[in-house]
Amino acid sequence: MPACAIIWDYDGTLVDSRHRNLSVNRSIVQRLTGRSWPEFRALRSILEYDAAVARCTNWRDFYEREFGIDGDTVESAGQLWTEAQRVDATPVEPFAGVPDTLDALAHVPHAIVSQNAREIIVKTLEPMGLGGRFDPIVGYREVAPGRQKPAPDGLLECLARLIPEGPGAAFYVGDHPTDVQCVVEARREIKGRRRGLEIWSIAALYGGESTSGWPEAPDYLARRPGDIVDIVNDSSSRVSAAGRSGEPEGVA
Repeated sequence: MPACAIIWDYDGTLVDSRHRNLSVNRSIVQRLTGRSWPEFRALRSILEYDAAVARCTNWRDFYEREFGIDGDTVESAGQLWTEAQRVDATPVEPFAGVPDTLDALAHVPHAIVSQNAREIIVKTLEPMGLGGRFDPIVGYREVAPGRQKPAPDGLLECLARLIPEGPGAAFYVGDHPTDVQCVVEARREIKGRRRGLEIWSIAALYGGESTSGWPEAPDYLARRPGDIVDIVNDSSSRVSAAGRSGEPEGVA
């Protein structure tokens, strides 16, 4: 079987961190704007927050579009994020079925590409018993400013480390349209440079998401974490099919 790897988004894919992230963003936005968080629609409820995150490309776009924060102040938001996450006590849990999925795919290397901070990801995964399962972990500080998703930099770094040579298949699992776009951009970079290396997107929909309105269609859908096991375990035949047709079999 060709080399295979799974790269995960973190927030909304491995863990349900929405409530902590909402709490942290309330704190940061108040500090940066001097205004009370209820003045901003995106921060009034978890439903409004989810909708705002879904319509934004990345965290910089989120701060600029929803709160009018840009320029150097946006960079300040990134610097405040790690400390605010560190002191916020709002619980974060893995999605049901994710630990079992990681166990079932323990024979495959795993990595994370996220817009969260690497330090926070490591600290949060440890008490869940998921520490040490992911290498590398690429957070927003591990890529150049302005090169977060949908730019493919973090994803390409993981691919270079997980499948350094030869043919292979990698899957990027994420819950946001930006994750799919990141895979599309990575393919463009890889094309003509790495023969036999495929990167496919899996939309994680077990947090209640829908792909309706996404500008790019994901290659596969996971309505529960266990679906990822089925997709990856069948990757040998999919890699062979991709070599013949340029498209994976069973595309959603």
